[in-house]
Amino acid sequence: MIELKEFKNIDEDFYESKKQDLQECRNENVKDMTKSCSNCSKVFYCDKIKEFVELRFQITIAKLKQCQESNSLNSCMSCELFFTCQNRKNYVDATYEKMNEGRGGEFDF
Repeated sequence: MIELKEFKNIDEDFYESKKQDLQECRNENVKDMTKSCSNCSKVFYCDKIKEFVELRFQITIAKLKQCQESNSLNSCMSCELFFTCQNRKNYVDATYEKMNEGRGGEFDF
């Protein structure tokens, strides 16, 4: 098994642009040193963080599926790199962030 590092049909430039927009928003609106959206007074009403989190989630799903396909797998469970794979870790992190909508630990079920 190999961990895929190059991906097709994923617009990294668009992702980086959205990431930069979000960082600029954090610099303007978050007053503490962490510059985390979870410390912003607008976090529960912010479309910018929700859109970025959704974009990151979609990109990580696409990368994970491409990695699985390149290794002829339907799931990461049977991959020997299951515990060390950066693509899987990024997917888990993006899923967690999507569940809390970028708020740093709070969930709406």
